[in-house]
Amino acid sequence: MEKKITKIEKQTKRDRYNIYLNGVYSFSLSSHVLVDCGLEENHSLTDRQIEEIKNADETGKAYNRAILILSYRANTESELKRKLTKNFDEATVEKVAIKLKGQGLINDTDFAERYIKQSKKGKRLVSLELMKKGVDKETISFLMQDKDEEIELENALKTAERTLKKYEKSDIHTQKTKIYESLTRKGFSYDIFKQVVKRLEIR
Repeated sequence: MEKKITKIEKQTKRDRYNIYLNGVYSFSLSSHVLVDCGLEENHSLTDRQIEEIKNADETGKAYNRAILILSYRANTESELKRKLTKNFDEATVEKVAIKLKGQGLINDTDFAERYIKQSKKGKRLVSLELMKKGVDKETISFLMQDKDEEIELENALKTAERTLKKYEKSDIHTQKTKIYESLTRKGFSYDIFKQVVKRLEIR
């Protein structure tokens, strides 16, 4: 059964419009959805059309929320979906994710590549952090092949030097142990630890 749009009323403080069907308030829409759907007073809508219009409005809300989230910092697809599902259903979130990927606004490979380059931590910890953010193992492994070994060693040296300064009066065994612990916490490998000890000439 069709229902007639008897009134379209702009909300006072928001860019949204109240839709009245057969003289009774039914739902509200953003101005974008109102225009996109070509809604006007005296138009008739089926129940299916009404549902599609409501879904379009909900998707618009989720998209706007996603853009706001991304304006603060880049997110992986998994991170963004997790945040959006607090307020929107999975089908709506999936639609938004597909749209954002198509626009290049979320891209796990680009995210991981930047994250790896900017991180001062070891490969192991960076890999774990990226997996927690939802980046798949294959992407991480592939990008890790390009991580500059010399830069990683330099980052490890800086960490070790800070630790060594705290324990400069301790014996060599204690110094090595503390350096190893600090490097392990930062995700550096045992091989990196050995190179650091050699560079710092701790014997």
